[in-house]
Amino acid sequence: MRGSIPGITPPTFTELVAAYKALIQALALSPPKRGIAVKRKWGFIQIGLAFCVLLSIALISCERGKPISQMGPPQYVGSEKCAECHSRIAVTFRNTLHSKVMQDAKKNPDAIQGDFATPNPLIDFKKEDVRLTHGVQWKQRYVDKDWRTRVGQWNFESEEWSPYNPDGWKTADWREKCGYCHVVGFDKEKLTWYELSVGCEACHGPASNHIDSKLEDKHRTIVNPASLPFRAASDVCGQCHTRGKSPDKKWEFPVGYKVGDYLGPQHFTIVDKSDKSAWWPSGHVMQHRQQYPEWKGSMHAKAGIGCSTCHSVHEAKTKFATTMNPNNLCLSCHGNVSTDPMRGHAPLAGAPQHSDCLGCHMPPTGKSATRADERTHQFKTIPPKVTVELGGGDPGKQPNSCNHCHAHKNQKAEDLQKALDEGRKALLRLTSVNPAPQ
Repeated sequence: MRGSIPGITPPTFTELVAAYKALIQALALSPPKRGIAVKRKWGFIQIGLAFCVLLSIALISCERGKPISQMGPPQYVGSEKCAECHSRIAVTFRNTLHSKVMQDAKKNPDAIQGDFATPNPLIDFKKEDVRLTHGVQWKQRYVDKDWRTRVGQWNFESEEWSPYNPDGWKTADWREKCGYCHVVGFDKEKLTWYELSVGCEACHGPASNHIDSKLEDKHRTIVNPASLPFRAASDVCGQCHTRGKSPDKKWEFPVGYKVGDYLGPQHFTIVDKSDKSAWWPSGHVMQHRQQYPEWKGSMHAKAGIGCSTCHSVHEAKTKFATTMNPNNLCLSCHGNVSTDPMRGHAPLAGAPQHSDCLGCHMPPTGKSATRADERTHQFKTIPPKVTVELGGGDPGKQPNSCNHCHAHKNQKAEDLQKALDEGRKALLRLTSVNPAPQ
């Protein structure tokens, strides 16, 4: 460090922060009561001293950093280390699904949320047998001391138990099957990791060099998805929000991928649309965690609209971690959609304006805990005729955008399609006689 005194080690950043806090506490003590003018002067002194301390922290941090040329490969440090500087982000991130998806049941027994009080044949284990909890919103699974995910899965919304992998659970190792996407710093050779759950470095990369670098090099020593091209930024999400195999077919995650890379076949092969366990006949998502491949083939992706356009990973304002109410989110881009009650954006003449964009354009075709609790990310309506043509009229074999709605759930897909066609003809006649106002 320039200007340092030989034999004296300069204070660390953490020590300076502690000194700053102590100074603020000392300055917070009220001065003798000598009138408003004196108190006002004392306040200015407090602000001035606080500013000097903060400036000292910034300058010394800059001087203490290493040049990039002297750094080795970055190492993982953990989210708590990130929080020392990024405290505002850390406060909201700790309440997100990513942060809480995996929890150590030995350290936090309250993480176990399933109903163990009511007897159930799926529950052939005790709370004391649980090593890890997996899931916090849709479902929760339980990993035992032998790294097996037990059959009993607790579904939060239905408040019921359902079976998970009843035929293969005894031989399936959670670390091999699920570990990569639910921890930070996964080592596939040792089956170990640095941090449990999806922490900061899962999306930003290992941060040791970022911490050790000079102030002017901070941005060069960490990956900030917000600064990446939209495709590379979305690929950070895509590394886990998809299904498939590594090139050697051994692993179910993109082997060799690093955040900031473009996700490609050299890392991962997405499960083929011919796989009937993963996709509906129409090519829409059936299983959960397949948002990325759907998005990749959508018009949104072609237009440069990525995951972070709609979703916020540092806080969870909504159930699906969208940046705002889903309808408002859609209208923030599609502001030209007419709301005229007769000739506006409605599929039928005279139909009421739908207040749910997602209901038609992102119907719930996927399954996380129970059927239809995850939405397709192709951003296209699925008309009832698709159910007729590909599912024999059975929404259970091929869903559509209409039958999942409470108002139409018991109607035949053929009848819904007929009403849709007739309504569109009537709407066309209406708008040709009375053009919609501009």
